[in-house]
Formats: sequence, structure tokens, C-alpha cells
Amino acid sequence: MPDLPIFKDLCVEMRNEYDKYYRLSQTYITDLTFNCRYAWDNVFCDKYAIIEDCLVIISNGGCFTHPHMLMPLGNLDDDKLARIIDQVVPIFEDRGWALRIMGIDEDKIDLFDRLGYEKVSFCFSNNNSDYLYDAEALRTLSTNELRKKRTHFNRFLRLYPNYEYQSITQNDMSDCLRLVETWSTEKGIDVTDVKKSDYLMIKRLFKDFGDLDVRGGVIRIDGKVAAFSMGSFGNHDTAYIHFEKADVSYDGAYPAINKLVIENAYPEAKFVNREEDLGMPGLRKSKRSYYPLRMIKKYGCQIVI
Repeated sequence: MPDLPIFKDLCVEMRNEYDKYYRLSQTYITDLTFNCRYAWDNVFCDKYAIIEDCLVIISNGGCFTHPHMLMPLGNLDDDKLARIIDQVVPIFEDRGWALRIMGIDEDKIDLFDRLGYEKVSFCFSNNNSDYLYDAEALRTLSTNELRKKRTHFNRFLRLYPNYEYQSITQNDMSDCLRLVETWSTEKGIDVTDVKKSDYLMIKRLFKDFGDLDVRGGVIRIDGKVAAFSMGSFGNHDTAYIHFEKADVSYDGAYPAINKLVIENAYPEAKFVNREEDLGMPGLRKSKRSYYPLRMIKKYGCQIVI
């Protein structure tokens, strides 16, 4: 029997290696960007290994989902996928895990049709589908559909002519985290509750900011953080917005940070991925109000060998 692959902890030192396989994969899914995986690693406890010249991640699922393997990153075909699964199966069996694969792009589903397993059951939820937008539309707010957003932004400019926008840096950490703390307190949320607050994930990106390729911006009014955004530039000339927070006492702060960060932090982006709505009505209404081009479906599957 061949030796089982050795899985290692996800760490900032392997970011360049990760990004090489990520780019080769041409995935559209925000969950598979390095910054997203790293931010949430304190929840999902990802482990990775290079198998068949692809980067393979397994996770115990944390408090959110079942144990699973993420769709391998790299130049993947059905033969490679079969060999990767063959090497991962003993690890799942040893841990008593069902064989589940998550983070499957829609255009990768055909790979499973040729594997010949006894049963492959696919699933996806609209709650977890990413919203993809035209970047130029979000920069300019010039389309007829976005006229209300343009009005909100112009009101923000009139109300706060002294606002300052700057690229986000590690020096903004304490002020931005204070905004998240205030937001959480107002909603009666414990910042350490990862099911309800993204405080710890934002803190993790700030903590290792210098070793990560994080893009974003901060709006300050009279020196106080009114809004901030953190994200990545990834596949398909896409800006991936991972975290965005605003103090709603500043009228128009959310439309302002949305527009200004795409305009300044992602001038070359053709598309913007603003992640999923998690089935939350308020979040869904907000994301739909920017008129997405399409939804990026994230499939999962369970395999019976």
C-alpha cells in the first residue's frame, strides 16, 4: 500500500504556493481564494497536501458543516481527480468521515461523470452562491438600475465633505476592529461567536497583513472609521470582497465604501464577487440591489466508492 499523503497546516508561508495552484484552477469561487481560506482557518482547521501536482485541502468542517475535501486546485482532469480521491479515501475512512467534496465549480461537475463510482450525489444551495457584478458599474454607479445607489453616494458626499478615503493598512487594525465590536454589541452578538460575528476572521487578516496580499480601503470622518473593506484580487480579473463594515449612523457609508474601494483598490478589476447572502433576507436584499450579472454556484457532493 502506498504511503498516505501528509497533510500540513495552512500558513502564510505557503501563500505563494497556494496561489500558483489557485490560478491554475481558474475557479470562480470566493471560498477558494487564499485570504478567505486563511481568515476562516481558525474555524475550519484546513490541512493541505500536494497530491498529483494539485493542492488538496481537507477540513473537519468546524461548527458550520460536515468534514470534507475541497475541490483540488491545479490543472485537474478526471484521471487526476480519481487518483487524488483514491489517496484521500483511507484518511476519511480512518476518521469515520463520509467522503464529501465541497467548493465545486459548475464547470467541473462533468469530471465526476467519468469516475465510475457507485454513487455521486450533488447538491447546492442558493444561500451559498456568490454574487458576481460588473466592476465598472459599481465604480461609476452610472447605470439606470443603480441610480438609487448614485443618489445615496451623492448624499454622502454632501453630508460629509470632509471624509477621507485611504487604502487599508495594518495600522487601521484597532480602529476597524473597534467598529466591528460596536456593530456586534449593538446587535447583541458576542464577537467570539464565529457563527454570528466575523470579528476573529477580520482580526486574523489584520494580524498577518504584511504577509498577505489584502486589498481594501477605509473611510474616516473626523478621524473616526466610518467604513472599511477587505478583499482579494483573484481569478478572472475579479475583486473578491471578503469583509465590509460600516457605521450606519453615517448616511450612505455602505454605498460609499462599496464604490470607493472598487474605484481605488481594484482599478483593473472587470468583475466583483461580493460573496453569498447565507439566506439572510436583509443581506439578500442588499446584494440584489446592486443587480448582479449572475450567481456563482458552489456545488458539493457525497461519493460512495
